Amino acid sequence: MDQDRPDRSPKAIAKRQKAADQARAANIRAGYTHDPFLEEVTARYVAGEISREEMQDLLIRKFSRT
Repeated sequence: MDQDRPDRSPKAIAKRQKAADQARAANIRAGYTHDPFLEEVTARYVAGEISREEMQDLLIRKFSRT
């Protein structure tokens, strides 16, 4: 298995989905409103298409106030 790619096993996907659901719930409690870009990037991460680091990089580039 390529070490740079996320594990795409059903167990790993379920683990990432649970983490994403918990983060989304916390964000909603904090006043989050739906953002299509964030949801799409999160779905790609959960599916194992991108790594956590790639997800972070995409989000930082999109939402950074530089």
